[in-house]
Amino acid sequence: MGESPSQVVVFAGPTLPRDPDPAWRSLLAACDVRPPVQRGDVLAALAHHPRTMILLDGYYFTVPSVPHKELLYALDAGVRVIGAASLGALRAVELAPFGMIGVGTVFDWYRTGALDGDDEVALLHAPAEHGYRPVTLALVEVRHALARLQASGAAEPEAARRLIADLKALSFLDRHPARVVELARLHLGKPATGELARILATESVKQEDARQALELALDGGPAPCPRERVVSDYVSFYKEVSLRCPPAGPESARLLSAWRMAQLFHPEAPAFARQVRIRSLLVSAAAHRGLAPPPGREEEIAASLRRCHEERFGRAFLPEPEYREEARFEALAAEACRVLGGVKGALRTLAQTLELDGKDDEEALLRLLAEQLDSLPAWRFVRTFCFNPVFPAAAEAAAAAEEVHRCFRRWADGARVAWDDLRALAARLWGCEPERVEEEAARRALFPAAELSEGLREALELVIAAERLPRPINDWPAKRDALASAMSGASVFAWEDTPRPRLRPAAKEL
Repeated sequence: MGESPSQVVVFAGPTLPRDPDPAWRSLLAACDVRPPVQRGDVLAALAHHPRTMILLDGYYFTVPSVPHKELLYALDAGVRVIGAASLGALRAVELAPFGMIGVGTVFDWYRTGALDGDDEVALLHAPAEHGYRPVTLALVEVRHALARLQASGAAEPEAARRLIADLKALSFLDRHPARVVELARLHLGKPATGELARILATESVKQEDARQALELALDGGPAPCPRERVVSDYVSFYKEVSLRCPPAGPESARLLSAWRMAQLFHPEAPAFARQVRIRSLLVSAAAHRGLAPPPGREEEIAASLRRCHEERFGRAFLPEPEYREEARFEALAAEACRVLGGVKGALRTLAQTLELDGKDDEEALLRLLAEQLDSLPAWRFVRTFCFNPVFPAAAEAAAAAEEVHRCFRRWADGARVAWDDLRALAARLWGCEPERVEEEAARRALFPAAELSEGLREALELVIAAERLPRPINDWPAKRDALASAMSGASVFAWEDTPRPRLRPAAKEL
């Protein structure tokens, strides 16, 4: 077989056989099999750089379903994305024009317009600990069985149509096997109903489609070329909460939480946030002037960024598009400085382009960014922070803070900390008056607006239990103090006119 287990990720649940035969076991052993997909799962899997992803089953009724943009993002990364059987077949039809591959009968039914309802593949199933055992029947399975009966002459087409119409009128939540058999007896008669039940128990069109998808993936073949990204940051508000710090795992801290720790506790957070904002302005200056970095420069920087993570953490833990995008920003910012007269010259040019009136172009532009929070998504800060020398200490502090926070949430049972208490904590952490908290938070790129992943309240709620407990339940105090004194290191921004010196020695090697 052409692929290794780490290269093929499969999202599946009730479609897979409960008691797989040797052929099935061989297929599954060659894959990284994960639970049915939901929002964020594709992004998390991309952090392990798979070559192929197979979508079979996915949640959509009880939790947010996997959005199309996550799958487009996977295609951006050069990953071969295959869909079949259930939700995977639906997504494959919808995204076929963008490079997603569809496989099997169910996919063909949707592709040709024979089917058009999501409910055709939907079913209820037991949780993972019970092997995702189906509780209801998917309508596509009944259609497949009826087609077999009609081909053998055991069922009349009109009777089959009446049965499907009755089942279609039911919610997918109510298509229990007993109910299907009851309606089948009404329309098909007892002998045909017995044969229908036998086919449903021994055959599965979804399962056959899944087998074809696995065989296609494991046959190898060239990976598709990465798509040219048309819109950047279109999954920004998923990435910072879905991607986790290395080593990735269920208990690993979110990347967003690591950045939150730095924003709250590291003394250089305002300076770092300022530099990210300035770089964003430099990239805008380059875009307005139509500048492009020298050929090969982006690839050179991207390779350097990957090496940074491989040497520090043993692997590149961001999805591939993020290394390319971070490299693009660095290369464009440097080109703006080179062509437009350094940082000040580039910002002066941008200010004139935007017709800003002010003596200090840099401050005027930074104020413009501060007034338009959505113009610089949180992910821009999070991603760049992943390359900062402080990141390892922040990741350790975040893991400790999240552990305490999980305990507090179970105990609090939905209650939230009063805003005045959160404000008092922020004032103590930053050594400012309570009425200045929002101003200081903005300097640290912590915004009071409770929009998506951005929010001062969210950050403070993450740590207040750990800060207020009279007796620590883990090593939070030590991790927090290590972060506060962690070395900053030379600037991670290659475009700066003068790199900042190391401001303090490392408290320990990280």
